[in-house]
Amino acid sequence: MALNWPSLALSDEYAIRSQRDLTLNVSIDQLVNPAINLNSVLLEPLNYTSNTLTNIAAIIRRGVSRVFLDLYWNSQTSAWQLCPFIAEDNTSSNTSTAVNGTSSDGIDSGFSSSSETGIFLYNGRAYTCNTTITFSVFLSDVLKEQWIYHTDDNLSAQTIVLTMNLRSAKSAAALNAGDEGSVGTTVTQQATTSASSLRSESVTSTASRATVAASDFDNLATQIKNVLGEYVYTPVMLESDRSTNRTWNDTAVSSQGWPLLQDVLFKDFYRVLFSFGEIDVPSSEYDTRLDFDYIFSADDIPHSGNGALLYTSEFSSAELEAIPSPVCTISDGDDIGITSSGARVKPSWLIASDTSDSPFSAVAILQYMKCGYSPVLNATLGSSNEILQYLVSALESSRWSWKAGQPTEELEPVPTGGATSITGGSGEMRRCAALTDDGWSVENCFSKYLVACRVAKGPYNWTLSQKKVSYYDSISACTGNTTLSLPRTALQNTMLQTLRQSVAGPDPVWIDMNSIEQPNCWVSGGPGASCIYATSNRESIEVIVPTVAAIVVALLLALTLCSKLLGYKQVKARRKRRRIVKKFGEMEYDGVPVNNSIYVHNHAATDELIVF
Repeated sequence: MALNWPSLALSDEYAIRSQRDLTLNVSIDQLVNPAINLNSVLLEPLNYTSNTLTNIAAIIRRGVSRVFLDLYWNSQTSAWQLCPFIAEDNTSSNTSTAVNGTSSDGIDSGFSSSSETGIFLYNGRAYTCNTTITFSVFLSDVLKEQWIYHTDDNLSAQTIVLTMNLRSAKSAAALNAGDEGSVGTTVTQQATTSASSLRSESVTSTASRATVAASDFDNLATQIKNVLGEYVYTPVMLESDRSTNRTWNDTAVSSQGWPLLQDVLFKDFYRVLFSFGEIDVPSSEYDTRLDFDYIFSADDIPHSGNGALLYTSEFSSAELEAIPSPVCTISDGDDIGITSSGARVKPSWLIASDTSDSPFSAVAILQYMKCGYSPVLNATLGSSNEILQYLVSALESSRWSWKAGQPTEELEPVPTGGATSITGGSGEMRRCAALTDDGWSVENCFSKYLVACRVAKGPYNWTLSQKKVSYYDSISACTGNTTLSLPRTALQNTMLQTLRQSVAGPDPVWIDMNSIEQPNCWVSGGPGASCIYATSNRESIEVIVPTVAAIVVALLLALTLCSKLLGYKQVKARRKRRRIVKKFGEMEYDGVPVNNSIYVHNHAATDELIVF
């Protein structure tokens, strides 16, 4: 079912975009964002239907950058599907027609109205399951239609990792419509106990082994190539990037590193990386070696072992909160030591998962992110309201940069009782960012604080200015081999936070982030930094409307004069648009747009209007 998502607050949109922007020069394996297990959180407690899948676009829009998904091999159809079941022999399901779904974000589900939904009985529980949602359908109707096509611009584009667990579909009795009520226990009662049952069964207890192994045409890589080829970053591309020194670790160029987010997202336009998770399907049924050109192995992008932690009740929120800085200890054998000499990061792609018994608290999420771990939402809850509350709370807590509710520009209160405002005026706007105990916060630019200065461009080496200054004097406050800067990863932020607490105490510290030139356009580069986006205010609209109208008139005239243009495929228009976006990817990208009207300023060329 589609959850009733609340509207995303403007401050959350600005925070998500600005955090994406400031990490563009960070390798993709070092990014710290929330992740989700779709089966545990959504599909198993709700149902395996198109309406449930409409939630994915809303989840990714809220900052999720890694998705875990179980795929089930149907030995009868020789296809990968999202439904965990195959109808037992001599049973057939009465199917009902699923209505096209629309998410609460207004995105059409994209699924055909002829989608078939059946009811399966497994281990005493009735599951609603759409057996026609194959892997190809998921790629096309969910990832491509609902997410990529709706975010294929510089405002909301993001790159995600889809980790696939491969399993064999299980034989289950297919019920007739209405018979599900005879099942002894309800779905809600069993939701929290059934999460592992579909994954923990031995492969020998699954569907019949009289199967037809996947051919080259049926393999996962071929389906990915056919549906999403131009949007996928592959192991072959990584090998090429490593051989040409285009990959980094957390400190420098590395032949074992990963490309920068800037290169992947805005220069090459790749939106998805695919990786293997758990593989429970025998090699006699499916050979994953067929997919290695398109799908990363578990060694490349880990999902377990060193670098993958489990949050349990034995590790309480109170204990997490009490962990002293600068040491950031997660669990035995998986420590990340953060000291005054810098951070020691072990593996890349660090993750920490919660459980149904111990769902993440807000404190736990922030503590893991502080230590460089991306929190994986993995808890299975009962009702849709519980699931929605869990997701909204977790995703709102999973930003390591801005504190909750920020950035929000506000007027400085007018002084009362004869007091004088900081600037001598009244109602000054707060448009400069400072690091506080709770994260980044918007402050009055004329307030005087110490300044965060990066030492010799080292990622983890910080110092604070010798004196307190206003934001307008922040650049000159960093002297010698130090420069005004801001943290670009969670670990860098932790190092700076440790220094701030030891030197400045409870006082804020200026960081290189402001919206001085343009309201709600958050950029780095000091007080004089230019906003590379323009708002859709009255002046911009007067420029945009005639320009767009002229383009439309010219296009209609061209179509009238040359009927052959009617045969052009949509992909040509899309590639043209992507070439325009590429110009944006080659620019300095350090701002946060205010809304969906984009006016990009290229310092190396004339001003250019880009319409998506």
